[in-house]
Amino acid sequence: MEAPMTWRSPVLALFAFLVVNLFAIPMYAQTIEPAGKSLVPPKYDIRQEITLAATVSSVIGKAAPEMKMLPGSHLILETASGKTDAFFGAFPITGEGALSVSAGDHVQLTGVMKTIRDQRVLVTRLALINGRTYKVRNEHGFLLRPATRKDTANVETKGGGL
Repeated sequence: MEAPMTWRSPVLALFAFLVVNLFAIPMYAQTIEPAGKSLVPPKYDIRQEITLAATVSSVIGKAAPEMKMLPGSHLILETASGKTDAFFGAFPITGEGALSVSAGDHVQLTGVMKTIRDQRVLVTRLALINGRTYKVRNEHGFLLRPATRKDTANVETKGGGL
C-alpha cells in the first residue's frame, strides 16, 4: 500500500509555478554606449589637459570662504591671456613640507580647465617649479599625498618639460 502524497503535491506545484514564472519574465538586452561617450562627464579627463607656462602672481595656502574660491591651495598665475587660478586642492603649497614656490617664480603647470562654482580654474595635476616636477593628482584627478623627505614617490627631480 502506498502512502498518500499530501504534502508533496502543493510543494511541487509551487516549485513548478516559480520555475515557469522565472523564465516568463521578459528579458531585455543591455544597450552599449558608443565608445568615448558617457552619460556622466568625468570629473577629470586627461584628454583635455593643457600645459601653462606662467609667472606666479600670488600664492594662497588656504582659500578662505570670503575669497569666493574653492577651499584649498591655489596659485594665481599671470599668463599671456590674463590671470588664471591654478587649484591644488589639499596639496600644500605653503608651510612645512610644501612645494617651494613664491610670487614671481616662473612655473609650468599641467591640468584641466574647469568651471567650478561659476569660476574658471586649472585643476592642476603636474607642476614644474624650480626644476622639480611635483605630482599633485594622478591621471584620474585624485589628489596624491605630498612627498616627505623620506618618501619621494610623488616628486621627480628631473628638469625639463612636463
